[in-house]
Amino acid sequence: MNETHRLSSEQRARLERLADRGVLTREQVAAVLEELDHPRPVPESAGTGLWEVLGYIGGALVLGGASLLVGMSWEDLTRPGRVGLLAAATLVLAVAGLVIAGGPRGARAFAGQAPSPRGRIVGVLFALGACTAALAVGSGLDAYESLAATTTGLLAALLGYAVVRGVPLLVVAIGFSIGVVTSAAGEWFNDSTPLTTTALVALGAVWTALAVAGVLRYRHTALGAGVVIAMAGSQYPMSSEQPWWGYGLTLLIALACFAAYLVERAAVLLVLGVVGVTVSVPEAVWDWTGGALSGPLVVLLVGVVFLAAGGIGLRLRRNPPPLRS
Repeated sequence: MNETHRLSSEQRARLERLADRGVLTREQVAAVLEELDHPRPVPESAGTGLWEVLGYIGGALVLGGASLLVGMSWEDLTRPGRVGLLAAATLVLAVAGLVIAGGPRGARAFAGQAPSPRGRIVGVLFALGACTAALAVGSGLDAYESLAATTTGLLAALLGYAVVRGVPLLVVAIGFSIGVVTSAAGEWFNDSTPLTTTALVALGAVWTALAVAGVLRYRHTALGAGVVIAMAGSQYPMSSEQPWWGYGLTLLIALACFAAYLVERAAVLLVLGVVGVTVSVPEAVWDWTGGALSGPLVVLLVGVVFLAAGGIGLRLRRNPPPLRS
């Protein structure tokens, strides 16, 4: 409820006095109080969608134009020139977002509001700005450029999300966090499979925990992304000499999704649980039989897994656990 629309005690007393004097009926006073205590959202005008689309197109053109300009003249530009162009694009995107938001104060106000066209545009512009900022930092370094670029993009996206709370910023932040982990694994650990797997599964657990704790506004998006990251990390060992802990970890994550669905009834958990089982079970059978099973049998096995998972899902939906108070 928006406190700014509520009447003070003095204003309520004045309405009551009008009712006592017969100027307003009791029903009219009650209707006024109800309307002001529970304001209805103002419907968006028909032209709002057009302006929102134009904002998206403008942001995409700024990013695309900067990328095209840098790409066409990359070899001719000096390093400061490359960084300067990308930094200028970042500045244009940030300033455009602030102008549309109505300044820094207006941008901060989006964090406490329901999603709106202006908020979505500002979120997209800030997300694109995080991308150009990452490119600017990466193009200015000779060493650790990938790690520095993804770290910059992650920090910029998280800063933008803290202000605007837009889903584009959340998605960009998740993407850059994966880049940070994989870049660090490549730079410091020579893409070690156990360390990369551990780091990605831990990263997925972090995003999942943030979603479950309610820290993030778009919690199901973060929840699904966290599980996908963890599953992707668990698949790394499949190319190693010990693939068993790859499909074993994938199956464990899938079973955890089914267990979590009993508490947090999010469809994304059920879907990813099915995906995890569908991926891990054929991998396990293929490994145990030394690849003796032919392609049709593997397809048949996948079909059986889908049917079993579908039956479990339908049973859970038919008898859902009680809602928590």
